[in-house]
Amino acid sequence: MIVQSLISRHAGRRIDGYRNSSPRFIKVLALGPNAESVIAEVNKAERDNVLMSGRIDPGRSLPMDEPVDGKKPHAVIVVHEQGEQDQFPFLIERTASMLSFIVLENGRVFNENAENEKVRSIRAIADLFVTTSDRGFVRELVDNLAS
Repeated sequence: MIVQSLISRHAGRRIDGYRNSSPRFIKVLALGPNAESVIAEVNKAERDNVLMSGRIDPGRSLPMDEPVDGKKPHAVIVVHEQGEQDQFPFLIERTASMLSFIVLENGRVFNENAENEKVRSIRAIADLFVTTSDRGFVRELVDNLAS
């Protein structure tokens, strides 16, 4: 037996004062130089609720959901390209925000054991873990969460 369902949303508008009806602040972090280039694409959209702090001092250990310019993120997205080795100056701990971890594949099969310890640690605590070769996925995820 084959079952099909169509779920649609009628166009609507935000409900004034309702906490889930306002745009969410999204913080995007790049782990490595190639992931940083993907973040630059997200930056081009210039959304007011996507928090970008620029370069971080690798000697400091901050929470991943540390506020940016006084704004606490509702969601944190960490982007990493498979195999890159780079410092990650954030505490690897559960966040008060939703944590998404995106690993960009570079043509090789993803092997978690070949990744560095920080990558494995972030994956263990992430609410959403995705491996993809589609670099546009990050922008789409940001757009969906920030809308």
